[in-house]
Amino acid sequence: MVADSVKTKNYLSVSFSNNSLPYETGEMVMGFINYNRSHVLENINFSYGGFAYFGGTSRGYDNSQRKISEEFYGKGFHGIGLRTSIGYAEQSGNTEFRVLNWENSLVFEGGSYSSFSKKERGKHDPLSIASDKTTLYTTGGSTEVIWYGKKNRDRQYGFRLFLGATLGLQHNVNYTSEKINGMASDFSFFLKIRNAYGIISNGNNLMNSSGKITLGYSF
Repeated sequence: MVADSVKTKNYLSVSFSNNSLPYETGEMVMGFINYNRSHVLENINFSYGGFAYFGGTSRGYDNSQRKISEEFYGKGFHGIGLRTSIGYAEQSGNTEFRVLNWENSLVFEGGSYSSFSKKERGKHDPLSIASDKTTLYTTGGSTEVIWYGKKNRDRQYGFRLFLGATLGLQHNVNYTSEKINGMASDFSFFLKIRNAYGIISNGNNLMNSSGKITLGYSF
């Protein structure tokens, strides 16, 4: 926060996520290892970092709108990524308003699921949802509200809303007459006690929805 005495901090965390694909055709689980470094200069917040993730497909469903290939089951994937964020904040009493942040992430993905998706994308099946992109760039804006107790500054709470887009993904997926749409969005709540913190978030991107739990430590 702007009011913190320490103006540079490191954040190390692990995350678990469960994703539901568009039209509830399938599910996948993911684990993350995250590192971020944050700087505060007067009213400007700037952070950067990286992450690695891994996971696999767990379940698939048949429905009247879309179908899923039997090859979907048991596919693994892994990836690495970079993140940056810069924004402007204002302090009012024990509350900080991070009015507007510009956030970016760049992801490189591999694994058997990526190979499967490329194969399905090449079929141009009108009932299939697939992308052959393995490099993904997401950009957008976010706003946050963070506050702490008047008697205990070591305990902080916050909400964050992000809206953006993964560039090129919507066009890559939409090769059928029935279009997949929707922005990339994420809504998060976090609690920080001394150096430990936890985050609960829910996000969507082109009808792919996910829930994530993060536990971390700052130093």
